[in-house]
Amino acid sequence: MSVEPDYVVSERLLAREDFQQACRARDFKRMFELMKQWDIVSQDRLAAPVEGLTQSRVSRIMRGHERVTTVGLMERISDGLHIPGRYLGFAPRAWEVDSPDAVTAPTPTAAVPATSHGAAALRSLPGELRDRSMTLDIDIDKDGWSTLTYRYELHNGTDTPFTSLSRELWFEHMETPLKLEALPTGDDSRNVIIERKHETATTIRFACRLFPALPAGESTVISFQATGGRFVYDHYWRQGVPRATDLFTIRLRHAGIKSLSKCSAIEERPDGSEVSATESLTWRRDEDGINVELVRTNLRPNQSVTLRWDTPRD
Repeated sequence: MSVEPDYVVSERLLAREDFQQACRARDFKRMFELMKQWDIVSQDRLAAPVEGLTQSRVSRIMRGHERVTTVGLMERISDGLHIPGRYLGFAPRAWEVDSPDAVTAPTPTAAVPATSHGAAALRSLPGELRDRSMTLDIDIDKDGWSTLTYRYELHNGTDTPFTSLSRELWFEHMETPLKLEALPTGDDSRNVIIERKHETATTIRFACRLFPALPAGESTVISFQATGGRFVYDHYWRQGVPRATDLFTIRLRHAGIKSLSKCSAIEERPDGSEVSATESLTWRRDEDGINVELVRTNLRPNQSVTLRWDTPRD
């Protein structure tokens, strides 16, 4: 029987500005939250490599019931999880100096560009068009009307310019015409135009065209919003993954819902097989409704991910 290796913080997470800020502040509650969110790590695996840290203690820290205040425990967390010493204001740790395989992490005082989210640590294969990240925010009001916001961090690893991102949306019910608009991303050098291709009562196909085109070897951010789809009976979202995707996140906010009868997620592989993704789900209630988040990593082309949330019915 194979033994799962000890967890260490990923290069992707070390490159994130929010993780670096949490380290500089020695905010271990936030650091542990980001490890769970982006590295999909359980409290047990997070605690295991650190002497004196248990799952129950990690849980107390993440709930704000306990703080990490001793330098000794901070150093053990740095050593066990391979967080470079300079992230926490320490000298380089022994494993950084002695190990020839130690990760060379980015300097935490240098901000990571807002459009990259640590993309320097993610290497696309030659000849490949790749989503370094895809984020989908689904906001549903108490009557079921929704606003979807997509954000892609796209890298063109091919040898030709990239000009168009084709998309399709399906809703149980939909206002006609569905409102579609490109959103600003902070990249003033490139514009996006939404071109509507085909529409029915429940489906729309469209393309996001880039001006100028994305040159070979470069990256950009594309973001757009769709308003006017309605969820009535079927509370699920199936997202196709047309390109290799390093990081995929769905954030769902459903107003007017006080509880869930079921919340699950399925990842469908290119060969048609399915695996559960429910272990990657988190959800919570607030005064307005429910909030669900699903994070998946290293998806291959032609996969899909389905999030389902069922509510008690009268």
